[in-house]
Amino acid sequence: MKKDFDPARESRKWKLSLGASLALTSTLAWAYCPPQYQETVVSPAFTAATQALNAAVTAVDASLSALLETESQRLTSAIAVLTKQKALSANTMAEAGRNSALQTANALNVLAQTDRVKQARFDYGGEFGQGYSPCSVYASRQVISNRDADMAGEVRQRVRSEVAAAPGAYADPIITQAKLLDERKPFCTQDQVDSGLCKTVGKLPGADLTVATLFEPAVEGEALYKAKVSFVNNVAGLPDGPVPASAARSSASEDYALSKARKDALVSPALASLKAIQLDYSGVEGKETGTDLPLAEHFRTEVKRYSGNSAQYESWARVMAAQNERGALVELLKIKALDLAIQEKQYRQYESMEAQLASLVSMQVTTSGAQARTTEAAAEAASQNARQSVQ
Repeated sequence: MKKDFDPARESRKWKLSLGASLALTSTLAWAYCPPQYQETVVSPAFTAATQALNAAVTAVDASLSALLETESQRLTSAIAVLTKQKALSANTMAEAGRNSALQTANALNVLAQTDRVKQARFDYGGEFGQGYSPCSVYASRQVISNRDADMAGEVRQRVRSEVAAAPGAYADPIITQAKLLDERKPFCTQDQVDSGLCKTVGKLPGADLTVATLFEPAVEGEALYKAKVSFVNNVAGLPDGPVPASAARSSASEDYALSKARKDALVSPALASLKAIQLDYSGVEGKETGTDLPLAEHFRTEVKRYSGNSAQYESWARVMAAQNERGALVELLKIKALDLAIQEKQYRQYESMEAQLASLVSMQVTTSGAQARTTEAAAEAASQNARQSVQ
């Protein structure tokens, strides 16, 4: 249905449209043709506001830059501290790991070394696998060996230096007898004093007259050792007198020297044997061992260790009770070595006895006249050869 026309309403619409058109027209006119007072009022205010705004922005930028710089330094320092802390922590962990590995290695090494020591001690120690006191036994056996070597060469020197009637020695029998009588004073017996041979009884009466003196342990320089020397001199007798200078080149002197050489050859085995016994039971100066216990004492100590009735045997028996098979074999070898050394000395004694028996046989041949007949036959053969050479 069509509304009725209202003049008042139409009038208001027209007024509103006109007002809007005027407003728009005035605004456009203002934009295109602004008033002149804007240059003097608005522009300075705008410029001042712009400057204030720029100053505020600059101040904020400077403050922000300073703050950023400070925070950047703090952040850098914090990062450096954190890096050092991490590096220190890593080094600490690495050092702890290295120390732990080193301690573990040391512990394993100690365990392995302990096992090796136990095995070596079981195999080679004196308690289980090396026999009784290997170091001391080796040292004593070495001394015995050196001592035996010393005495072998010492016998010849002592025969020449201590025996008045030594083979090859010439001396005035009267002077020698006086010297021997003076050396016999410490060994004079009551019978010798009663017979006028001595003035007083000595400290060791009769020690130079019994062969048992040779088997008594003594050290060179002691009275008992001097008694041994006197005993050998009593057995050897007085030396042969020297040949006079006027008869040095005569046939008699040559016969005399030959007879002495024969006699010395006969008695030298006996004298060497007596001196060997004397030195076996005497502590004398040796080239390798110096002044040491008699060789017989060393052998006696070694034998007592295995034969019983000594403190060392008890110790040896306790040690052998704990020995393994190897230790028992080693100790058996030591005993066999000692047995061989004793047998070697017995063989040398047998050789000495054989030489003395040969001397006795030679003496019997000489006393029976066979030597004279041999000499005559040799002389006859020499003269016959001379006659044949002349013909």
